[in-house]
Amino acid sequence: MYGNTQISDKDIMMNVLGSYKLAIEMFSHAAVESANESIRREYINLLNSTLEDQRTVWNAINQRGWYPVKPAPPQDIQEARNKFRQPVGMM
Repeated sequence: MYGNTQISDKDIMMNVLGSYKLAIEMFSHAAVESANESIRREYINLLNSTLEDQRTVWNAINQRGWYPVKPAPPQDIQEARNKFRQPVGMM
């Protein structure tokens, strides 16, 4: 460490969460770009596993109050559902 700089548990956990988010983006992109079905399935498996691990870390962070989330209004939830239910190209 440099000087009196200390890394808190929150800093570490938020860094881990950020790393999971980056890995999720990378595995998602790799799955979409894979021409080989076997490799594609492997990336999807890695993506799903990483999503589960990310959720575990997020839950731990949220329980400590480090990542509070306000509930979305029901109207916003319904609008998001409607938006993503539309066929691709119709958005």
